[in-house]
Amino acid sequence: MSELDEYCGEAVLRHGLPQLMESSEEARRLDRSFQDTVDLAERRKIFQQLFELVVTKWSEGEVKISGIESWPEFCARVHCGLTELCNGATSKASVVAFTSGGPIAVALQRAMYLSPSVTLQMTWMSRNASFTDFLHSGQKFTLSSFNATPHLDEESLLTYR
Repeated sequence: MSELDEYCGEAVLRHGLPQLMESSEEARRLDRSFQDTVDLAERRKIFQQLFELVVTKWSEGEVKISGIESWPEFCARVHCGLTELCNGATSKASVVAFTSGGPIAVALQRAMYLSPSVTLQMTWMSRNASFTDFLHSGQKFTLSSFNATPHLDEESLLTYR
């Protein structure tokens, strides 16, 4: 279901970083640190900070990228998909969707009435291969569990990226 596809994070970074580096000292500092650091763990940490900065500025509308859906458009698309899933389910039916952190965060937004900025922060919290359960009945859509990983029995399997 294309409505539950992730936003184009790589494209947002590729096109948004040059824009942001023109106006943001923080972006320039993080980019320099990333380029100068040789330690792999430290590079990953700096990359995540840089990625979060660019995506945050994009989600706030400060970085605009032609041909790439905006954060509000992304959220609206996911909400349409969630509505379609819920409307298509019969009473007491279970629906399973496999998706990514962004759409999961938008589903959390719907269930918990999160602000756009908190919704974006939730994208960084979703663990790879975790389960998030929602309950729905008519217009009611609530969270049952988030980020569950009972099927992963090794600490090394608990990853975020």
